[in-house]
Amino acid sequence: MKIRDPRCLLAGLLAFTLGVEDSHAFLGGLLKRSEDKKVLSAEQLGSQQSKASELLAKAQAYESSGKNRQARDTYKTISQSYGRTDAGTEAKFGYARMLEAEGEGRKAFEQYQELISNHRNTPNFTEAVKRQYGIAEGLRANDKKGLFGVGAAIQPSKLVEMYEQISASAPFTEYAPKSLLAIGYVRSEIGEMDQAIASFQKVVDKYPATETAKEAQYQIFKLRGVTAEKSNSPVKDRAQVEAGLDFVNQNPEDQRAAEIKSDLQSIDERSMEKLYNTGMFYEKSGKPDSARVYYREVVKNPNTTWAPKAQERLAILDGQTSSNAVEKKAGMFGPNPLKRDKVEMRTSDDEVVPLPADAAPAPSASAPAPAPAPAIADIPAPPAQ
Repeated sequence: MKIRDPRCLLAGLLAFTLGVEDSHAFLGGLLKRSEDKKVLSAEQLGSQQSKASELLAKAQAYESSGKNRQARDTYKTISQSYGRTDAGTEAKFGYARMLEAEGEGRKAFEQYQELISNHRNTPNFTEAVKRQYGIAEGLRANDKKGLFGVGAAIQPSKLVEMYEQISASAPFTEYAPKSLLAIGYVRSEIGEMDQAIASFQKVVDKYPATETAKEAQYQIFKLRGVTAEKSNSPVKDRAQVEAGLDFVNQNPEDQRAAEIKSDLQSIDERSMEKLYNTGMFYEKSGKPDSARVYYREVVKNPNTTWAPKAQERLAILDGQTSSNAVEKKAGMFGPNPLKRDKVEMRTSDDEVVPLPADAAPAPSASAPAPAPAPAIADIPAPPAQ
């Protein structure tokens, strides 16, 4: 039998590959998108508005009388069939509200997102964004974490995606910086410290002089400390100090400024301890010049308990260097009479003062000068223990 309508052939192929139910849903979506793209005349739009308004009144009556299921289904029908009318836009918001009331937060979030993306002039725009943020916050506060994330209320990556949608869709509302702040919290909770700091920094950069920016700046200071404590590098400590000073300078009246000032002293102590331990590492590794570089940096900070210890190590190293230099020069002219070590002598027929057989020749005038002491930036810190 010859099939004249290509739509029948397409329906048959889809039913074979996807199954009857899925094929109907797929075709329904295609037809719906096709209908949405059609340009409606003023008469058609007016007719749809009239029908949608009539159904909207019916849905609202259902909701007022407590018939929530009927209200939800009617709102859904209006939003799908008359989406380009004012009543259809209102119904979309109503459908999302009903889903949210039934505990279907994630589905409600998606409906609010469709409303926000496709009907930005809706009077429910701000309320929809507010409800989205509330849904995301509820999911973030949910204690149901599951086993290895399986069975959790929501995966962190999906939660981050929800907050990103809010901040991108409504950048000029109060919920945009709050969402970026929340992303920082989520990432820090799962150990993504660098990404969390970047998110907090975005709040500071895009929304300065706000309470949300203050909180973000404080969180940067705290997270810098977490990474610094796990590192042997004093560079991490310096990054935390700079974050703390930024907060104090920009928010001197904030009660957390006093807390940060108090923490700065302990950070300095921690940093000098790392430098001192690095110096000890190089000293024990037989690299006194490198050790001196670190000890000298510690000595530059006399208010820490590590400064006198570093000064003591420098004195010992300098003393060892001086003693070795004198002994080496003395050995060039013969054995040290105070030492009883046997020294093999070489002699000749000429009556000359004997010299040690293994004596090193004196350095010539053309010998190169010793290399200068390395800078701290050129000496790597020891590996983490």
